[in-house]
Amino acid sequence: MKPFFFIFVILLGLSSFMGGRWKPAAKLKIAQAMVLQLQADNQTLQEQFDQMKDRLISDAEKKRIERERRELASLRGEVAELRQKIKELTSLKAGTGAENGKGEDVEGAGEDDPYEPSDYYSASLNVELEPGMTLITGGWQTSEGRRTFVFMTPSLETSPDGADFIQISTRVADLSQTELTSFHLQNMTVKGNETDQAGGFDSENARLLFDGIKASEDARMVSSPTLVTSDGKQAVIQTAFVQGVSDTKVAKNFEIGVIPVMTQTGSIQMNVAATITRPETPSPE
Repeated sequence: MKPFFFIFVILLGLSSFMGGRWKPAAKLKIAQAMVLQLQADNQTLQEQFDQMKDRLISDAEKKRIERERRELASLRGEVAELRQKIKELTSLKAGTGAENGKGEDVEGAGEDDPYEPSDYYSASLNVELEPGMTLITGGWQTSEGRRTFVFMTPSLETSPDGADFIQISTRVADLSQTELTSFHLQNMTVKGNETDQAGGFDSENARLLFDGIKASEDARMVSSPTLVTSDGKQAVIQTAFVQGVSDTKVAKNFEIGVIPVMTQTGSIQMNVAATITRPETPSPE
């Protein structure tokens, strides 16, 4: 009996030892599976993070482009001013280098273009304005030594019943060529009777401009119609005024059409078509 007993004890010890080895092996497999799953989850999260980072970079780039577009209207005026300064410096250099001290080029640098009468002036443009900004266009030479400008100031308003609408205050000014520098409009003049040129003043500079025109004895605000419309809807208005042309008073018709569109950033994109025409003289019957 004793040999069999000893053999049984030995087999029992071996089975206990092996059983202890098997249990950790099963736990080790589970742990390994968990590690692999965590690695896969980490890889997925990293890929999602990279995608989100790319989208954030793209959104930031879009915002930068949008911000630059909003600044375009005000920058155009600054660029035009720099061009005028370069022109003046070039004329000054030419006059300084002239023989016998002649300065005709310098004196003539600020003179107006030759006046060519016309019964039709037009402006066509598409611009985007920040709230409170004033759009400037026109700049036609409508009389000897005088220029006509169109100013437009859009604003978002709310009616008593809570409905939103866009109000556009429009002004037409007849200004002397000699006063354009004091109004900071010397770079907004155009040749011919058609233009797509546009500039912009912020609210403070626009206020100073209009106060200056009002105070000037040689400047006239000849018309100031107001347009009211809703987002994306066309508004058209016609009005008449009298303008001095070659020491005579001439009747003029002013017509302007606007389609304002509100952008997601709160600015207003405006498609503008404006004309100043001379009314036809009725033919005698």
